[in-house]
Amino acid sequence: MYQRKKVKTARIFGERIFPNINVTEEKLQMPPGMHGAKRKRANRSEYGKQLLEKQKVRQIYGLKEKQFREYYHEANRRSEPTPSAMLSLLERRLDNVVFRTGLAVTRDMARQFISHGHIMVNGEIVTIPSYSVREGDVIRISEAGLRNKTLAAQKEELNSQEIPTWMEYNPKETSFTITSTPYADQESQNFDLTLVVQFYSR
Repeated sequence: MYQRKKVKTARIFGERIFPNINVTEEKLQMPPGMHGAKRKRANRSEYGKQLLEKQKVRQIYGLKEKQFREYYHEANRRSEPTPSAMLSLLERRLDNVVFRTGLAVTRDMARQFISHGHIMVNGEIVTIPSYSVREGDVIRISEAGLRNKTLAAQKEELNSQEIPTWMEYNPKETSFTITSTPYADQESQNFDLTLVVQFYSR
């Protein structure tokens, strides 16, 4: 059911926006619905493109509209360009950071680990997926997390996975230290936050 829902959502955008979804490229390009194979993707207005991009980024980070809009408003109050500030705020979410460590293969899985008390920040269990990490924070698995079979299996794969340059992995303690403000290069993302900012600026 979970996989089917993710595939359907990805087909709306015609892109592989979620990791590890089982769908062929041909089917991915078909809009969802019983007549998807016969339908062509409509040419969208500027507003339509902005709306679609906003929905796509929301789906990627797994946020509700109210949460996502609040990130825009917070980013808009900052001195740096709003798209860059917004991306930084999204990347600093604990669920995203746990996903980036490789401890979770999806952000949904990361949220579940956090909500169940499997993740610690600076020695304290944090159960809020939206918790914003800062430089110097240390992320590690809690005692309860070490007993979780899925998380234990992911832990064994860590040495073979690539992690972002803004964190440092300590294999002896299975801990991750945030060495600089989490960020993502917008050029390497499959979305354009400039369109999102334009949508909310209307």
